[in-house]
Amino acid sequence: MSVCAMALSKSLWRAAPRLVGAGANEPLDVPNMNLPFDLTVGEVPWEIMVNGIGGPGNPFVEFMEEVGWADVNSWGVVVNSFEELELSHIPALESFYRDGARAWCLGPLFLCDQAQAQAPRDKSKGAEGLFERAVAPPGSVMYVSFGTQADVSSAQLDELAHGLEMSGVPFVWVVRSGSWSVPEGLEGRIEGRGLILRKWVDQRYMLGHRAVGGFLSHCGWNSVLESVSAGVPILAWPMMAEQPFNAKLIVEGLEAGLRIEAAGSRVADDGVVFKREAICRGVRELMGGAKGRRARDRAQALGRVAHRAVGDGGSSRDAMTRLISELREC
Repeated sequence: MSVCAMALSKSLWRAAPRLVGAGANEPLDVPNMNLPFDLTVGEVPWEIMVNGIGGPGNPFVEFMEEVGWADVNSWGVVVNSFEELELSHIPALESFYRDGARAWCLGPLFLCDQAQAQAPRDKSKGAEGLFERAVAPPGSVMYVSFGTQADVSSAQLDELAHGLEMSGVPFVWVVRSGSWSVPEGLEGRIEGRGLILRKWVDQRYMLGHRAVGGFLSHCGWNSVLESVSAGVPILAWPMMAEQPFNAKLIVEGLEAGLRIEAAGSRVADDGVVFKREAICRGVRELMGGAKGRRARDRAQALGRVAHRAVGDGGSSRDAMTRLISELREC
């Protein structure tokens, strides 16, 4: 989780009781945080609202309160992020801790071992075949993945499949669902342009491939960091927990991505379903529109900063040196 999302979640957890009954479009002013985006009550993840107002007797809420007490009374927190990405949010997070505890931004941690980060990784089986067959130009392929925890309905997966087909953009899509069936005839229509995988892939390999120019993502923090570090812009589709905050940071705060538009979405028995037309528009804009080009330029600039952060003299390397020094003095 980013520093921004951590500080924001802590603030809103405390504020949850007074938000009950507030209108979804009511703006939120979060004390002590200079957010680079606007926030409304309706954009607060339901987990924060429910857990924040659960009250005594709710075992999960009591457990979270115990964890929170241990957290704020700890010596500090290590964050898998880097200072340049977090804007002015580090002091806001540190304000929740006692006795001068610190927030140490040491990431992106997977880049800290530069030899490992630059070593060739196992290719994602099947994906490299698409790149080779299509002789995909640099930045022309959309990578699509929603991680391992989000549960996406079959109705939504159908809309996504048709939206990707309608876009005309080459894509590699990793599907976790074991119950969803590809719409009849679709695999034949996308042959040579689209690839649907149902197995584990090396996401860092995918994002680092020269052909990949965009990432349709749920905005889990590891995925955000991997995409930013590879200089790949994100088409944000947050689904749970702090992901809406991560999406707003990357899209509105850092301007390194775009977002799927909710207009025209419909409500089904298993949640809101984004329509294929909105998905198609988002993919086309990120991969070929003016807004997408600006997001790509910004993502590439952030990627260079991420690599500098873990190098000699970088912010994360210096923070690690200071942390080790203070630990030795304890």
